[in-house]
Amino acid sequence: MVVNHNMAAIEESRYLRCNVKKMEKSSKKLATGYKITGANDDAAGLKISETMRHQVRGLNRGSKNAQDGISMLQTADAALQETQEILDRMVDLTTQGANDTNSAEDRDAIQDELDQLNEELDRIAYTTHFNQQYMLAEGTPQARPGYFKIQTGSLAGQSVVIQFVNASKESLGVDKVDVSSHDAATKSIKMVQDAIEKAGEWRDVFGAQQERLEAAVRNTDNTSQNTQRAESGIRDTNMNMEMVLYSTNRILVHASQSILAQYNEDAKAVVNILQ
Repeated sequence: MVVNHNMAAIEESRYLRCNVKKMEKSSKKLATGYKITGANDDAAGLKISETMRHQVRGLNRGSKNAQDGISMLQTADAALQETQEILDRMVDLTTQGANDTNSAEDRDAIQDELDQLNEELDRIAYTTHFNQQYMLAEGTPQARPGYFKIQTGSLAGQSVVIQFVNASKESLGVDKVDVSSHDAATKSIKMVQDAIEKAGEWRDVFGAQQERLEAAVRNTDNTSQNTQRAESGIRDTNMNMEMVLYSTNRILVHASQSILAQYNEDAKAVVNILQ
């Protein structure tokens, strides 16, 4: 036995420090729920998981963007539905006006209602908006640039372009409906029918774009979920396994403390002999 260098105690002290360090790491992982709490835990894993985490945030935002786009298209479609109902009424009126049994006063009354309906078409076209986006007023200053882009993904270029339309009476071609005579009313019937077809085509396009955005939402949500699952596998703590490691390291710390105390007692025994 030596006195100046108690090598057994020094070695056991080193083991004790290592076991305490391991126990502290396990304790930190259990407290935070993450097995990577710093770059020194797993530098490559930290970089990969951080990249995935940013992708998940971008995907979640893209999903919300697409849902906003769906709401915008639903607003435009509802307005066009009202436009079609007005055009349906105009069909009734022009058909009625084409009947020569009407007096001049009757035709004037029909024309007055048609004029009012045309004004309502313009009001719908120029006032319908979603967050200041005037989807039915393409070509006007308030609708510039005439389209909007929906960012549906987390990467550049992952966007859907939605074109605006102009649903005014001039664009629909019903601004000159006239029931002053049979021939004029007959031509007006054709004008209104063409307008109904045009409005239906716009609704068809908006509906297809809405389906596209709904598919984008489903795909984005699925990608986000799987990316988050992968990021969790890299970064999250396996609580069961970590509890086992924590208990093991705690036992080793207590054992190291006990053995170190015994080695120190052996050194004291030399002093007792010298006394």
